[in-house]
Amino acid sequence: MRRSRFLIGLIVMVFLLSACSSGKSSTSSESTVTKTSETSSEPVYGGTLVRAAIYGDPQNLDPMLRTHGTNTSMVTWNIFEPLIRYDAAKGEFVAANAEKWEVSSDGTVYSFTLKKGVKFHNGREVKAEDFKYTMERVLNPKSASPNAGSLLAIVGSQEFMSGAATEVSGIKVVDDYNLEITISKPDNTFLNNMSLPFTAAVPKEVVEEKGDKFGQEPVGAGPFKFSSWIRDSEIVLEGYEDYHAGKPYLEKVVYKIMGDQTARDNSFASKQLDMMLLGDAQYQRYKSDPTYKNSIVEVPELFTRNLKFNLEKEGPWQDVLVREAINHAIDRETIIKTVLQDKAYSAEGALPASIKGYNENVTSYEYDPEKAKELLKEAGYEDGFTLPILTTSHPAFGLPAVEALSGFLGEVGIKVETEQVDFATLTDRLNNGDYSTAMSSNGGYTHPVEFLARYFHSKNKGASGNTSNYENPEVDVVLDKALQTTDDQEMISLAREAEEIVMKDAPWWFFNYNKAVIVHQPWVKGLEPVPTDIDFQDLTKVWIDESLK
Repeated sequence: MRRSRFLIGLIVMVFLLSACSSGKSSTSSESTVTKTSETSSEPVYGGTLVRAAIYGDPQNLDPMLRTHGTNTSMVTWNIFEPLIRYDAAKGEFVAANAEKWEVSSDGTVYSFTLKKGVKFHNGREVKAEDFKYTMERVLNPKSASPNAGSLLAIVGSQEFMSGAATEVSGIKVVDDYNLEITISKPDNTFLNNMSLPFTAAVPKEVVEEKGDKFGQEPVGAGPFKFSSWIRDSEIVLEGYEDYHAGKPYLEKVVYKIMGDQTARDNSFASKQLDMMLLGDAQYQRYKSDPTYKNSIVEVPELFTRNLKFNLEKEGPWQDVLVREAINHAIDRETIIKTVLQDKAYSAEGALPASIKGYNENVTSYEYDPEKAKELLKEAGYEDGFTLPILTTSHPAFGLPAVEALSGFLGEVGIKVETEQVDFATLTDRLNNGDYSTAMSSNGGYTHPVEFLARYFHSKNKGASGNTSNYENPEVDVVLDKALQTTDDQEMISLAREAEEIVMKDAPWWFFNYNKAVIVHQPWVKGLEPVPTDIDFQDLTKVWIDESLK
């Protein structure tokens, strides 16, 4: 019953937030209309948005080279323009560089018609050939792109990657404005790949001219163009005058690299920051602050925080009994209440509670230290062992949480050995398998099968997403069937079947689902409750009401 109330609450919350956001923003075509009103009721052009980037300095802004991490994507999504975009608040795909698209009746051919007049930031028009070049660049083994695995469904990709073909036969340039992509078998998650930054067109001539520097001085066709980057300090983007859907309201966006919450608090209090993500300690304070209580945007995000076990690294966690014991040994609800100040939801399964097809009855792990001790004894570890945990300073799934869970693990004989690193290092070590266990947050996917396949299908082992290196042929088979079916109910049923197996194998300690919260200055308008990641704001809708400063 408790879970039912929780889920219903989430659904109602998402509905209300979506309802509240409707009508708040203009459509792409409407945004081309010049807004000249000096009142606070209508969007106006001009102004700079200074926002905090809490996940550290991106290593590279070439979307081909980075996975869909928050610190990179919150920037690149504004620089690059994919074929389509996903409106997370509305839950639907919308036109972007492509003005329309069709999927064949057998689900294997995707036809895109590009909008004429879309220009890269260097002034050249984007053509269908640019998307073919971009996707073949991702698939080129010399690129070592962690996103290549997401395009292997395209016919001819394997031959191209092996060197047996000079181009990917399944990507056909019909003419300058029509692109046809054929995949080897139906995949109901494929369209989402066409909405992500790594498939957004890049200009070949600029990539070849800049070489490795392209990731430091990127050029795309998105609403904002790259301006400057001071390492570990700030990234500045400028509104693109010739953006095909209309010039953004904002003149500039400044991402301040600020990992320290106290520094962010001070900057926000002194009005140097216009918006920032709230940590657990600040949530209740700002929510009760009369100045800011009406300047808070919150949403249950599609992320599951976890402690992942590297199943290709020797250690006691290779035994499923040990992983089950750790899941039983930690009282996650107490940690959420005392450490996270209730700014999260206890994770019952691998899939976040706000995702389509969430199963409230999935096998879960209740706090039961005696059961944990029995499992450890059965596994031969009744005398305990040392558990190395790689972590960051993140307030919700970093060091504070590790310190809290260490106490619970100590009660069953497991001693925790902590190593703290920054986010960029954590990402690299996860991708390279250079860790034993690590605290992480995974998600941002709206499709349950895409979420599960990304993190638990063996084809995505390593940098492609399955950094636990988890492998279960039964899960692979079920997920493959779920990816190919065109029946929505069957897809959900298969996703639940796969999740059930994953939960029993316990490649993660399932910790919590995030409640994301942004606080903003009263003059910032147009922010939305984005469930994929609240940092992935559509900045074409955001504007500054200077009259309120």
